[in-house]
This record gives sequence, C-alpha cells and structure tokens, in this order.
Amino acid sequence: MTTKHKKLNVIKDTKRLTRYRYKMNKAIPTSFAILYLLFTIFLMGFDISVKASPDIIHVPSDYAKIQWAIGNATVGDTIFVSAGIYYEHVTIDKPLTLQGENRNSIIDGNNTGHVVTITADNVNISGFTIRNSGPGWGDDGLYANNSKWCNISHNILTHNGHGLWLDNHSDSSVLTANNVSHNLVGIAITSCGNNIVTSNYVFSSMYCGIALEGASSTIIADNNASNNEYGIWLEWSTNVTVTGNALTSNLYGIHLKYSDDNMIFHNNIINNTQQAQIINSTSIWDADFEGNYWSNYYGLDAYQDGIGDSPYTIDANNTDNYPLMGTFSDFTIPWEEQLHHVTTICNSTISDFNFNDAYNGSMKALIFNVTGENETAGFCRIRIPTTLINNAFTVYVDGVNTTYTLLPRSNATHSYLYFTYEHSTKEVVIIPEFPSIIILLMIIILIPVATILSKRKTSTNKGDT
Repeated sequence: MTTKHKKLNVIKDTKRLTRYRYKMNKAIPTSFAILYLLFTIFLMGFDISVKASPDIIHVPSDYAKIQWAIGNATVGDTIFVSAGIYYEHVTIDKPLTLQGENRNSIIDGNNTGHVVTITADNVNISGFTIRNSGPGWGDDGLYANNSKWCNISHNILTHNGHGLWLDNHSDSSVLTANNVSHNLVGIAITSCGNNIVTSNYVFSSMYCGIALEGASSTIIADNNASNNEYGIWLEWSTNVTVTGNALTSNLYGIHLKYSDDNMIFHNNIINNTQQAQIINSTSIWDADFEGNYWSNYYGLDAYQDGIGDSPYTIDANNTDNYPLMGTFSDFTIPWEEQLHHVTTICNSTISDFNFNDAYNGSMKALIFNVTGENETAGFCRIRIPTTLINNAFTVYVDGVNTTYTLLPRSNATHSYLYFTYEHSTKEVVIIPEFPSIIILLMIIILIPVATILSKRKTSTNKGDT
C-alpha cells in the first residue's frame, strides 16, 4: 500500500469516526430523554398508587377537630383521635374508620342535638366515649340514617336520648361490645333489617335497653340488659332471633307487641318484675328441645337432664316448652384453627372456664370452677363437641372421681354429660377416659414381663446360694 493510499484510508476512518460520534452524541440525550420519560411515568404511577391507598389522619396533630379531619379525608381513610375531650357534633358522610384511643377519646355534644351522625355506608367507629346529646327523644349519641354495612364497636355511649340508633334502612350492620348506659333508650333499630346486636352491656335506660320497631331478620345475641324499664322491646318486628342474652332486674324482661315469628331461646331471664309482657304477638320460645332460664320457674327435673319436665306458660299463645333448670352459658374454645362451642346449663356460677390440650403433659381437659351457696345441691349439664374430647370421659370435682350420666341426646358430634355435687367453690376437670382396651393390652404385656423378671430374680438368688 502506498503512502497516498494510507492517507486516504486514515481520512475515511476519521470521517467515519466523526459521523459515529455525532450519532452517539445525538443518541445519548435521546436515550436520557426516554429514560427520564419512563422514570417520570413510573413516579406518576407510584404517586397515584400512594394516593389511592388509605391514609391515617391524626387528631389533633393533623387537624384540631374531628370534623375537619373528616372533611379532608378520602374514602377508606382512618382517622385516629387521641385521648381528650372534643366538644363537637360530628357528621360522617363518606366510608372511613374513626378510631379512638381506648375509649378515652370523648366526643361531647354539650347537651344539644346528635353527637355523631352517620350518612354513609361502610363506616367503622370504635374506641370512643360518646356523651351528652340533646335531652329530647330525637337527640342521640350516635344516629345512623340509611347507612349500611357499618361496624360500631367497643364504645361507651352515655347520657344521650338514644345511645345508639340505626334508622331508615341502615341495614347489615354490626353493633358489638358497646357499653350503653343512662340513656332514654340504649340501642334502637327502626325500619331496618339484617343487623347483628351482640355482646353489648346496656343498663340503666329510662325506657328500653334494646328496642326494635319495624325490624326484620335481626340477631340479638349475648347482650346483658339490666336495670332498664324494658330489657328487650320488639314492636312490629319479625324473624328476629333473641338468644344468649341476660335480662336481669328490669321492670319487664322482654316485651313483644304486634311481633310474630321470632325465635327466643337460651336467654337467662332473671328477677325482672314481670319476666315477659306480650301484646298481640306469637313467637317460638325454644329451639332444639331447649328454651330459656326463668328465675320464677318452679318445675321439676325428674329426668335429670337440665330441662324442666313441664312447660313455662307466658300466655295462651306463647309457651316455653323446654325451660332450663339453670342458667345457660356458651364458651368458645379455639383449637386447631377452629372455634368450638361448649355450652352448659348449670345452677352454679361458672368461672375460669378454659381448655387445656396438654393437661398433665399429655391429655386434653376442660377445667372450670362452680360456685353456689354452701351445702346446697349443684348440677351441671355440659355439651362437649366430640372433636374436642371424645365421648368417653372422666369427671373430677375437687379431685374426686364423680359419677356422671351420658344423656340420650348425645350423638356423633356432641356429648351431653350431667353430674351433681354439693355446693361451695369447687374445681371441675373433665378429661378423656383412659380406654379400657389399652389397660387390657398393658396387662397382657406386663404379666409376661413380670413373670420373666420373677424367674430371673429366682435364678439369680439360687446362683448366689
């Protein structure tokens, strides 16, 4: 190759390199622009996703007033209200959660109007004390109007017109574990359906503890209503299940007016001036051969199964055919990722009920205390799921092996045991019976072993001599 040709090639290579650098210099900003655009889109998407997720708003650190926090919240947000007294009238008009601090977050209506009003679906309120509404019949601690799927739990509602009122198609809501006292009416449900009222303590209402008017398909379960004029009031209500409630020391335990086709069973109706008042109503007062406990029932239990031999007559159209001889209790046992219900009918006070799945290191046991007036006769009828303990048992009362009766109602799913004792405070332990076949096998195995050992001992002794 000549020098001239070498120079021409160098020139060509230089031109190519220049064009390549130009293209690269042009491509690099373009690439950065594309990357920047993609990154911006990513950030926009990230920003959108953050805004779409529920926020937690704090009162008073973010907003001084609860209502201001609600006004600035979006659907699904949680408003956490720190302990303190908030003199407000609060309206919740969007789905959100209002969370108080251990009932020490107090919303005080200053004796005027509704304290809290709900006008939206899917509202959750818990952990508050709601007090001092206006004094009138239409002034309420918490009033829900046409609001569905709400959850009102673990609140104190006191010194209001209605403590808690669901009205006008406020359907499919749950009211649970509220303490409701010193109101005109404790809990009211009117023109609503498919609600659940459970595990509330409602006492010292001027009129009704729990009142339903125009309600349907509602469950009232495991509430304690005491020292009200009416413990539970049903008017123009149908298909209501009333079960597991304690109605104690009211003027009227339960009142039905123009209310038919309701199920009322497993309630403890104790020491009310009038246990039940019925006006133009017919309902069912027992289910599955078990009714209610009436403290003024004086029938006998000749069969010793915890059920009275004669009915408890309320009026001509309402009869409890299977009155209970003792109070009804339902204990929930979580075991192996399931909830098991152990129920008792007992004339003792039951305390410290528990299930131990490693009693004495290896076996399952139900353990509880029974208390009654000293030297009086006590009894307990207990229903045990066979998945929890099988149908062979040993019952100990204060360490003494106690005879029990396995009642005829026992089946493949549940065992019914009945046993008696003399009252004081005693510990009951129920464990599986050691299977007799295992005892027999052990005897069969141990006899030859004992014989061999005996022979070896004899031969050893002879060898020593």
